[in-house]
Amino acid sequence: MEQKEKTTELNYFKNPRYQNKPNYFIAEDGNYIYHEDLYVNEYTTPNKFNKIQKLYYKDGSLKSKMTYSLFSCIKSEEWDENGFLIEKEEYELKKDIDGMDYASFFEKEGWYDRKTGQTAFREEPYPLNTGEFTDMVNRRIKYDYKFVGMVEDPNDSTINITITNIKKVPQQFLDKYGTIGEDGVKYLERRNNTSDGCELHVFYIIDSNTGTYKVDWAYILYIE
Repeated sequence: MEQKEKTTELNYFKNPRYQNKPNYFIAEDGNYIYHEDLYVNEYTTPNKFNKIQKLYYKDGSLKSKMTYSLFSCIKSEEWDENGFLIEKEEYELKKDIDGMDYASFFEKEGWYDRKTGQTAFREEPYPLNTGEFTDMVNRRIKYDYKFVGMVEDPNDSTINITITNIKKVPQQFLDKYGTIGEDGVKYLERRNNTSDGCELHVFYIIDSNTGTYKVDWAYILYIE
């Protein structure tokens, strides 16, 4: 009789990794963690660059664990209420854009650098020994899932990415998509709004079937 694999994860309510800790904190291994109500997100250091999402049953036993590279799922695991593994899948990173996975593509576009901790979302670099960098990149580069009912639509190959809270437009992005001014310096053309106080949003529209993409941007004025 085949022996079922059982989780070694501690009960959420008894796990010193999470209990008596604030909702946001940096763990001893450097992971940046958010946890609340039987739900945990762990962001690993930039050299690993993973988001680990855990869900727990009401009694605190582990229900599922998903591991992502940016928004690509690379591993999923699920356990029953007795702690026995009922499903486990590992996925190869899809090369959806110009033959690259998402994490590599957006890094090449200049939005972040995993070797330096620099991002387009704040002036100073993030420390390389914590997951704060990974958390910030995941929050600023947003994947728009297409759903039919409650299920992701398998027939729609279009993926929409929105990048927000941009403090400085990366030079790599300007070199590819910018316009050369009279002074010879490249800049992003203000296509829709020239008002002060506008926030830049960059949009990537990707066809995952062909690996091709389009880029657009808008300056959006927020009125409180």
